[in-house]
Amino acid sequence: MASLMTSRDRFLAAFAGAPLDRPPLWLMRQAGRYLPDYRAVRAQHGFWEVCKTPALATRVALEPLALFPLDAAIVFSDILTVPDALGLDVTFGTGDGPRVGRPLKSAADLEQWDVAGAPAKLAFAADAVTDLRRAIGERALLGFCGSPWTLLCYAAEGQGSDDFRAARTLLLKDPALARRAMEAFADVAAGLLRAQLAAGADAVQIFDTWGGLLPRELYRAHVVPMIRRIVEQLPSSSAGPARSILFVRGGQHLLPVLGESGVAGLSLDWRTPWREARALYPRLVLQGNVDPITLLAGPDAAAAEARALVADMRADDGGRRCIANLGHGILPPTTVESVAALCRAVTEVQWSS
Repeated sequence: MASLMTSRDRFLAAFAGAPLDRPPLWLMRQAGRYLPDYRAVRAQHGFWEVCKTPALATRVALEPLALFPLDAAIVFSDILTVPDALGLDVTFGTGDGPRVGRPLKSAADLEQWDVAGAPAKLAFAADAVTDLRRAIGERALLGFCGSPWTLLCYAAEGQGSDDFRAARTLLLKDPALARRAMEAFADVAAGLLRAQLAAGADAVQIFDTWGGLLPRELYRAHVVPMIRRIVEQLPSSSAGPARSILFVRGGQHLLPVLGESGVAGLSLDWRTPWREARALYPRLVLQGNVDPITLLAGPDAAAAEARALVADMRADDGGRRCIANLGHGILPPTTVESVAALCRAVTEVQWSS
């Protein structure tokens, strides 16, 4: 059996391809509206205030660690910090999602973006990582950013959408403008990730929430180079390149091209069969990918799907290079009991070497 590991040891071993005693575990949106203390904090503080106040960000990030045997924390923030820092005036209403006060409609709009001033406006993110790092002990810590394509979706649309037709139209009608905007997003996002890594993050995740809207060849031509642009700006060390994970929601059709992005790991959407992904990428870390809806079906269903996922992980390369997670974030109606059952199903596993 693999020697007894701390949570952080286990998480780092997954990236090193070393033997694991069980899969490391964290959950996308593990700090969120399904938790009582998070709701209490949000009743008193606005969303941006929580993100930009390290003490509040740490408080909500710690709640799931106190409740569940998670191996990693993720800094509490939002993918839209980057466009907000660029001066796009992002706000969050009550229940209606984000709004972009200065949407991207023309090259003139792009010229107004404050690229030079953005890093200073994002300093709170590194401060939050530093604060959380001190609080979590022997657990791993993740930072994150939004992908340039997903940020372009919000910037072009001006608000949330199911199909983001404004961004998709812009990509086809004026690909040069779309590229310039995504390059700006990529460079600021890369700086954000570097700052989080320097502050103590063990790994970073790039969330491409709306990447699945694009067909494969458009994604390969326009988005993959932007992810690579970010990854190439991250620091390497004697231990290897920075630990980076790409998550593309709805991206199962994109799987054959995602490895071209240069990331160290892929977080799989719940619709992506684990074994298919592993066959394509035997050397990458794979993360995922329990369907979040399963948690709504109750503790037994959540535990059963988690056990099936862990069995697939074990069947591949003896259970190396894997991280247990969801295939998207925890949904607000989810019960604490369902999350606890999923966590038990993963953490009670004992793999022999």
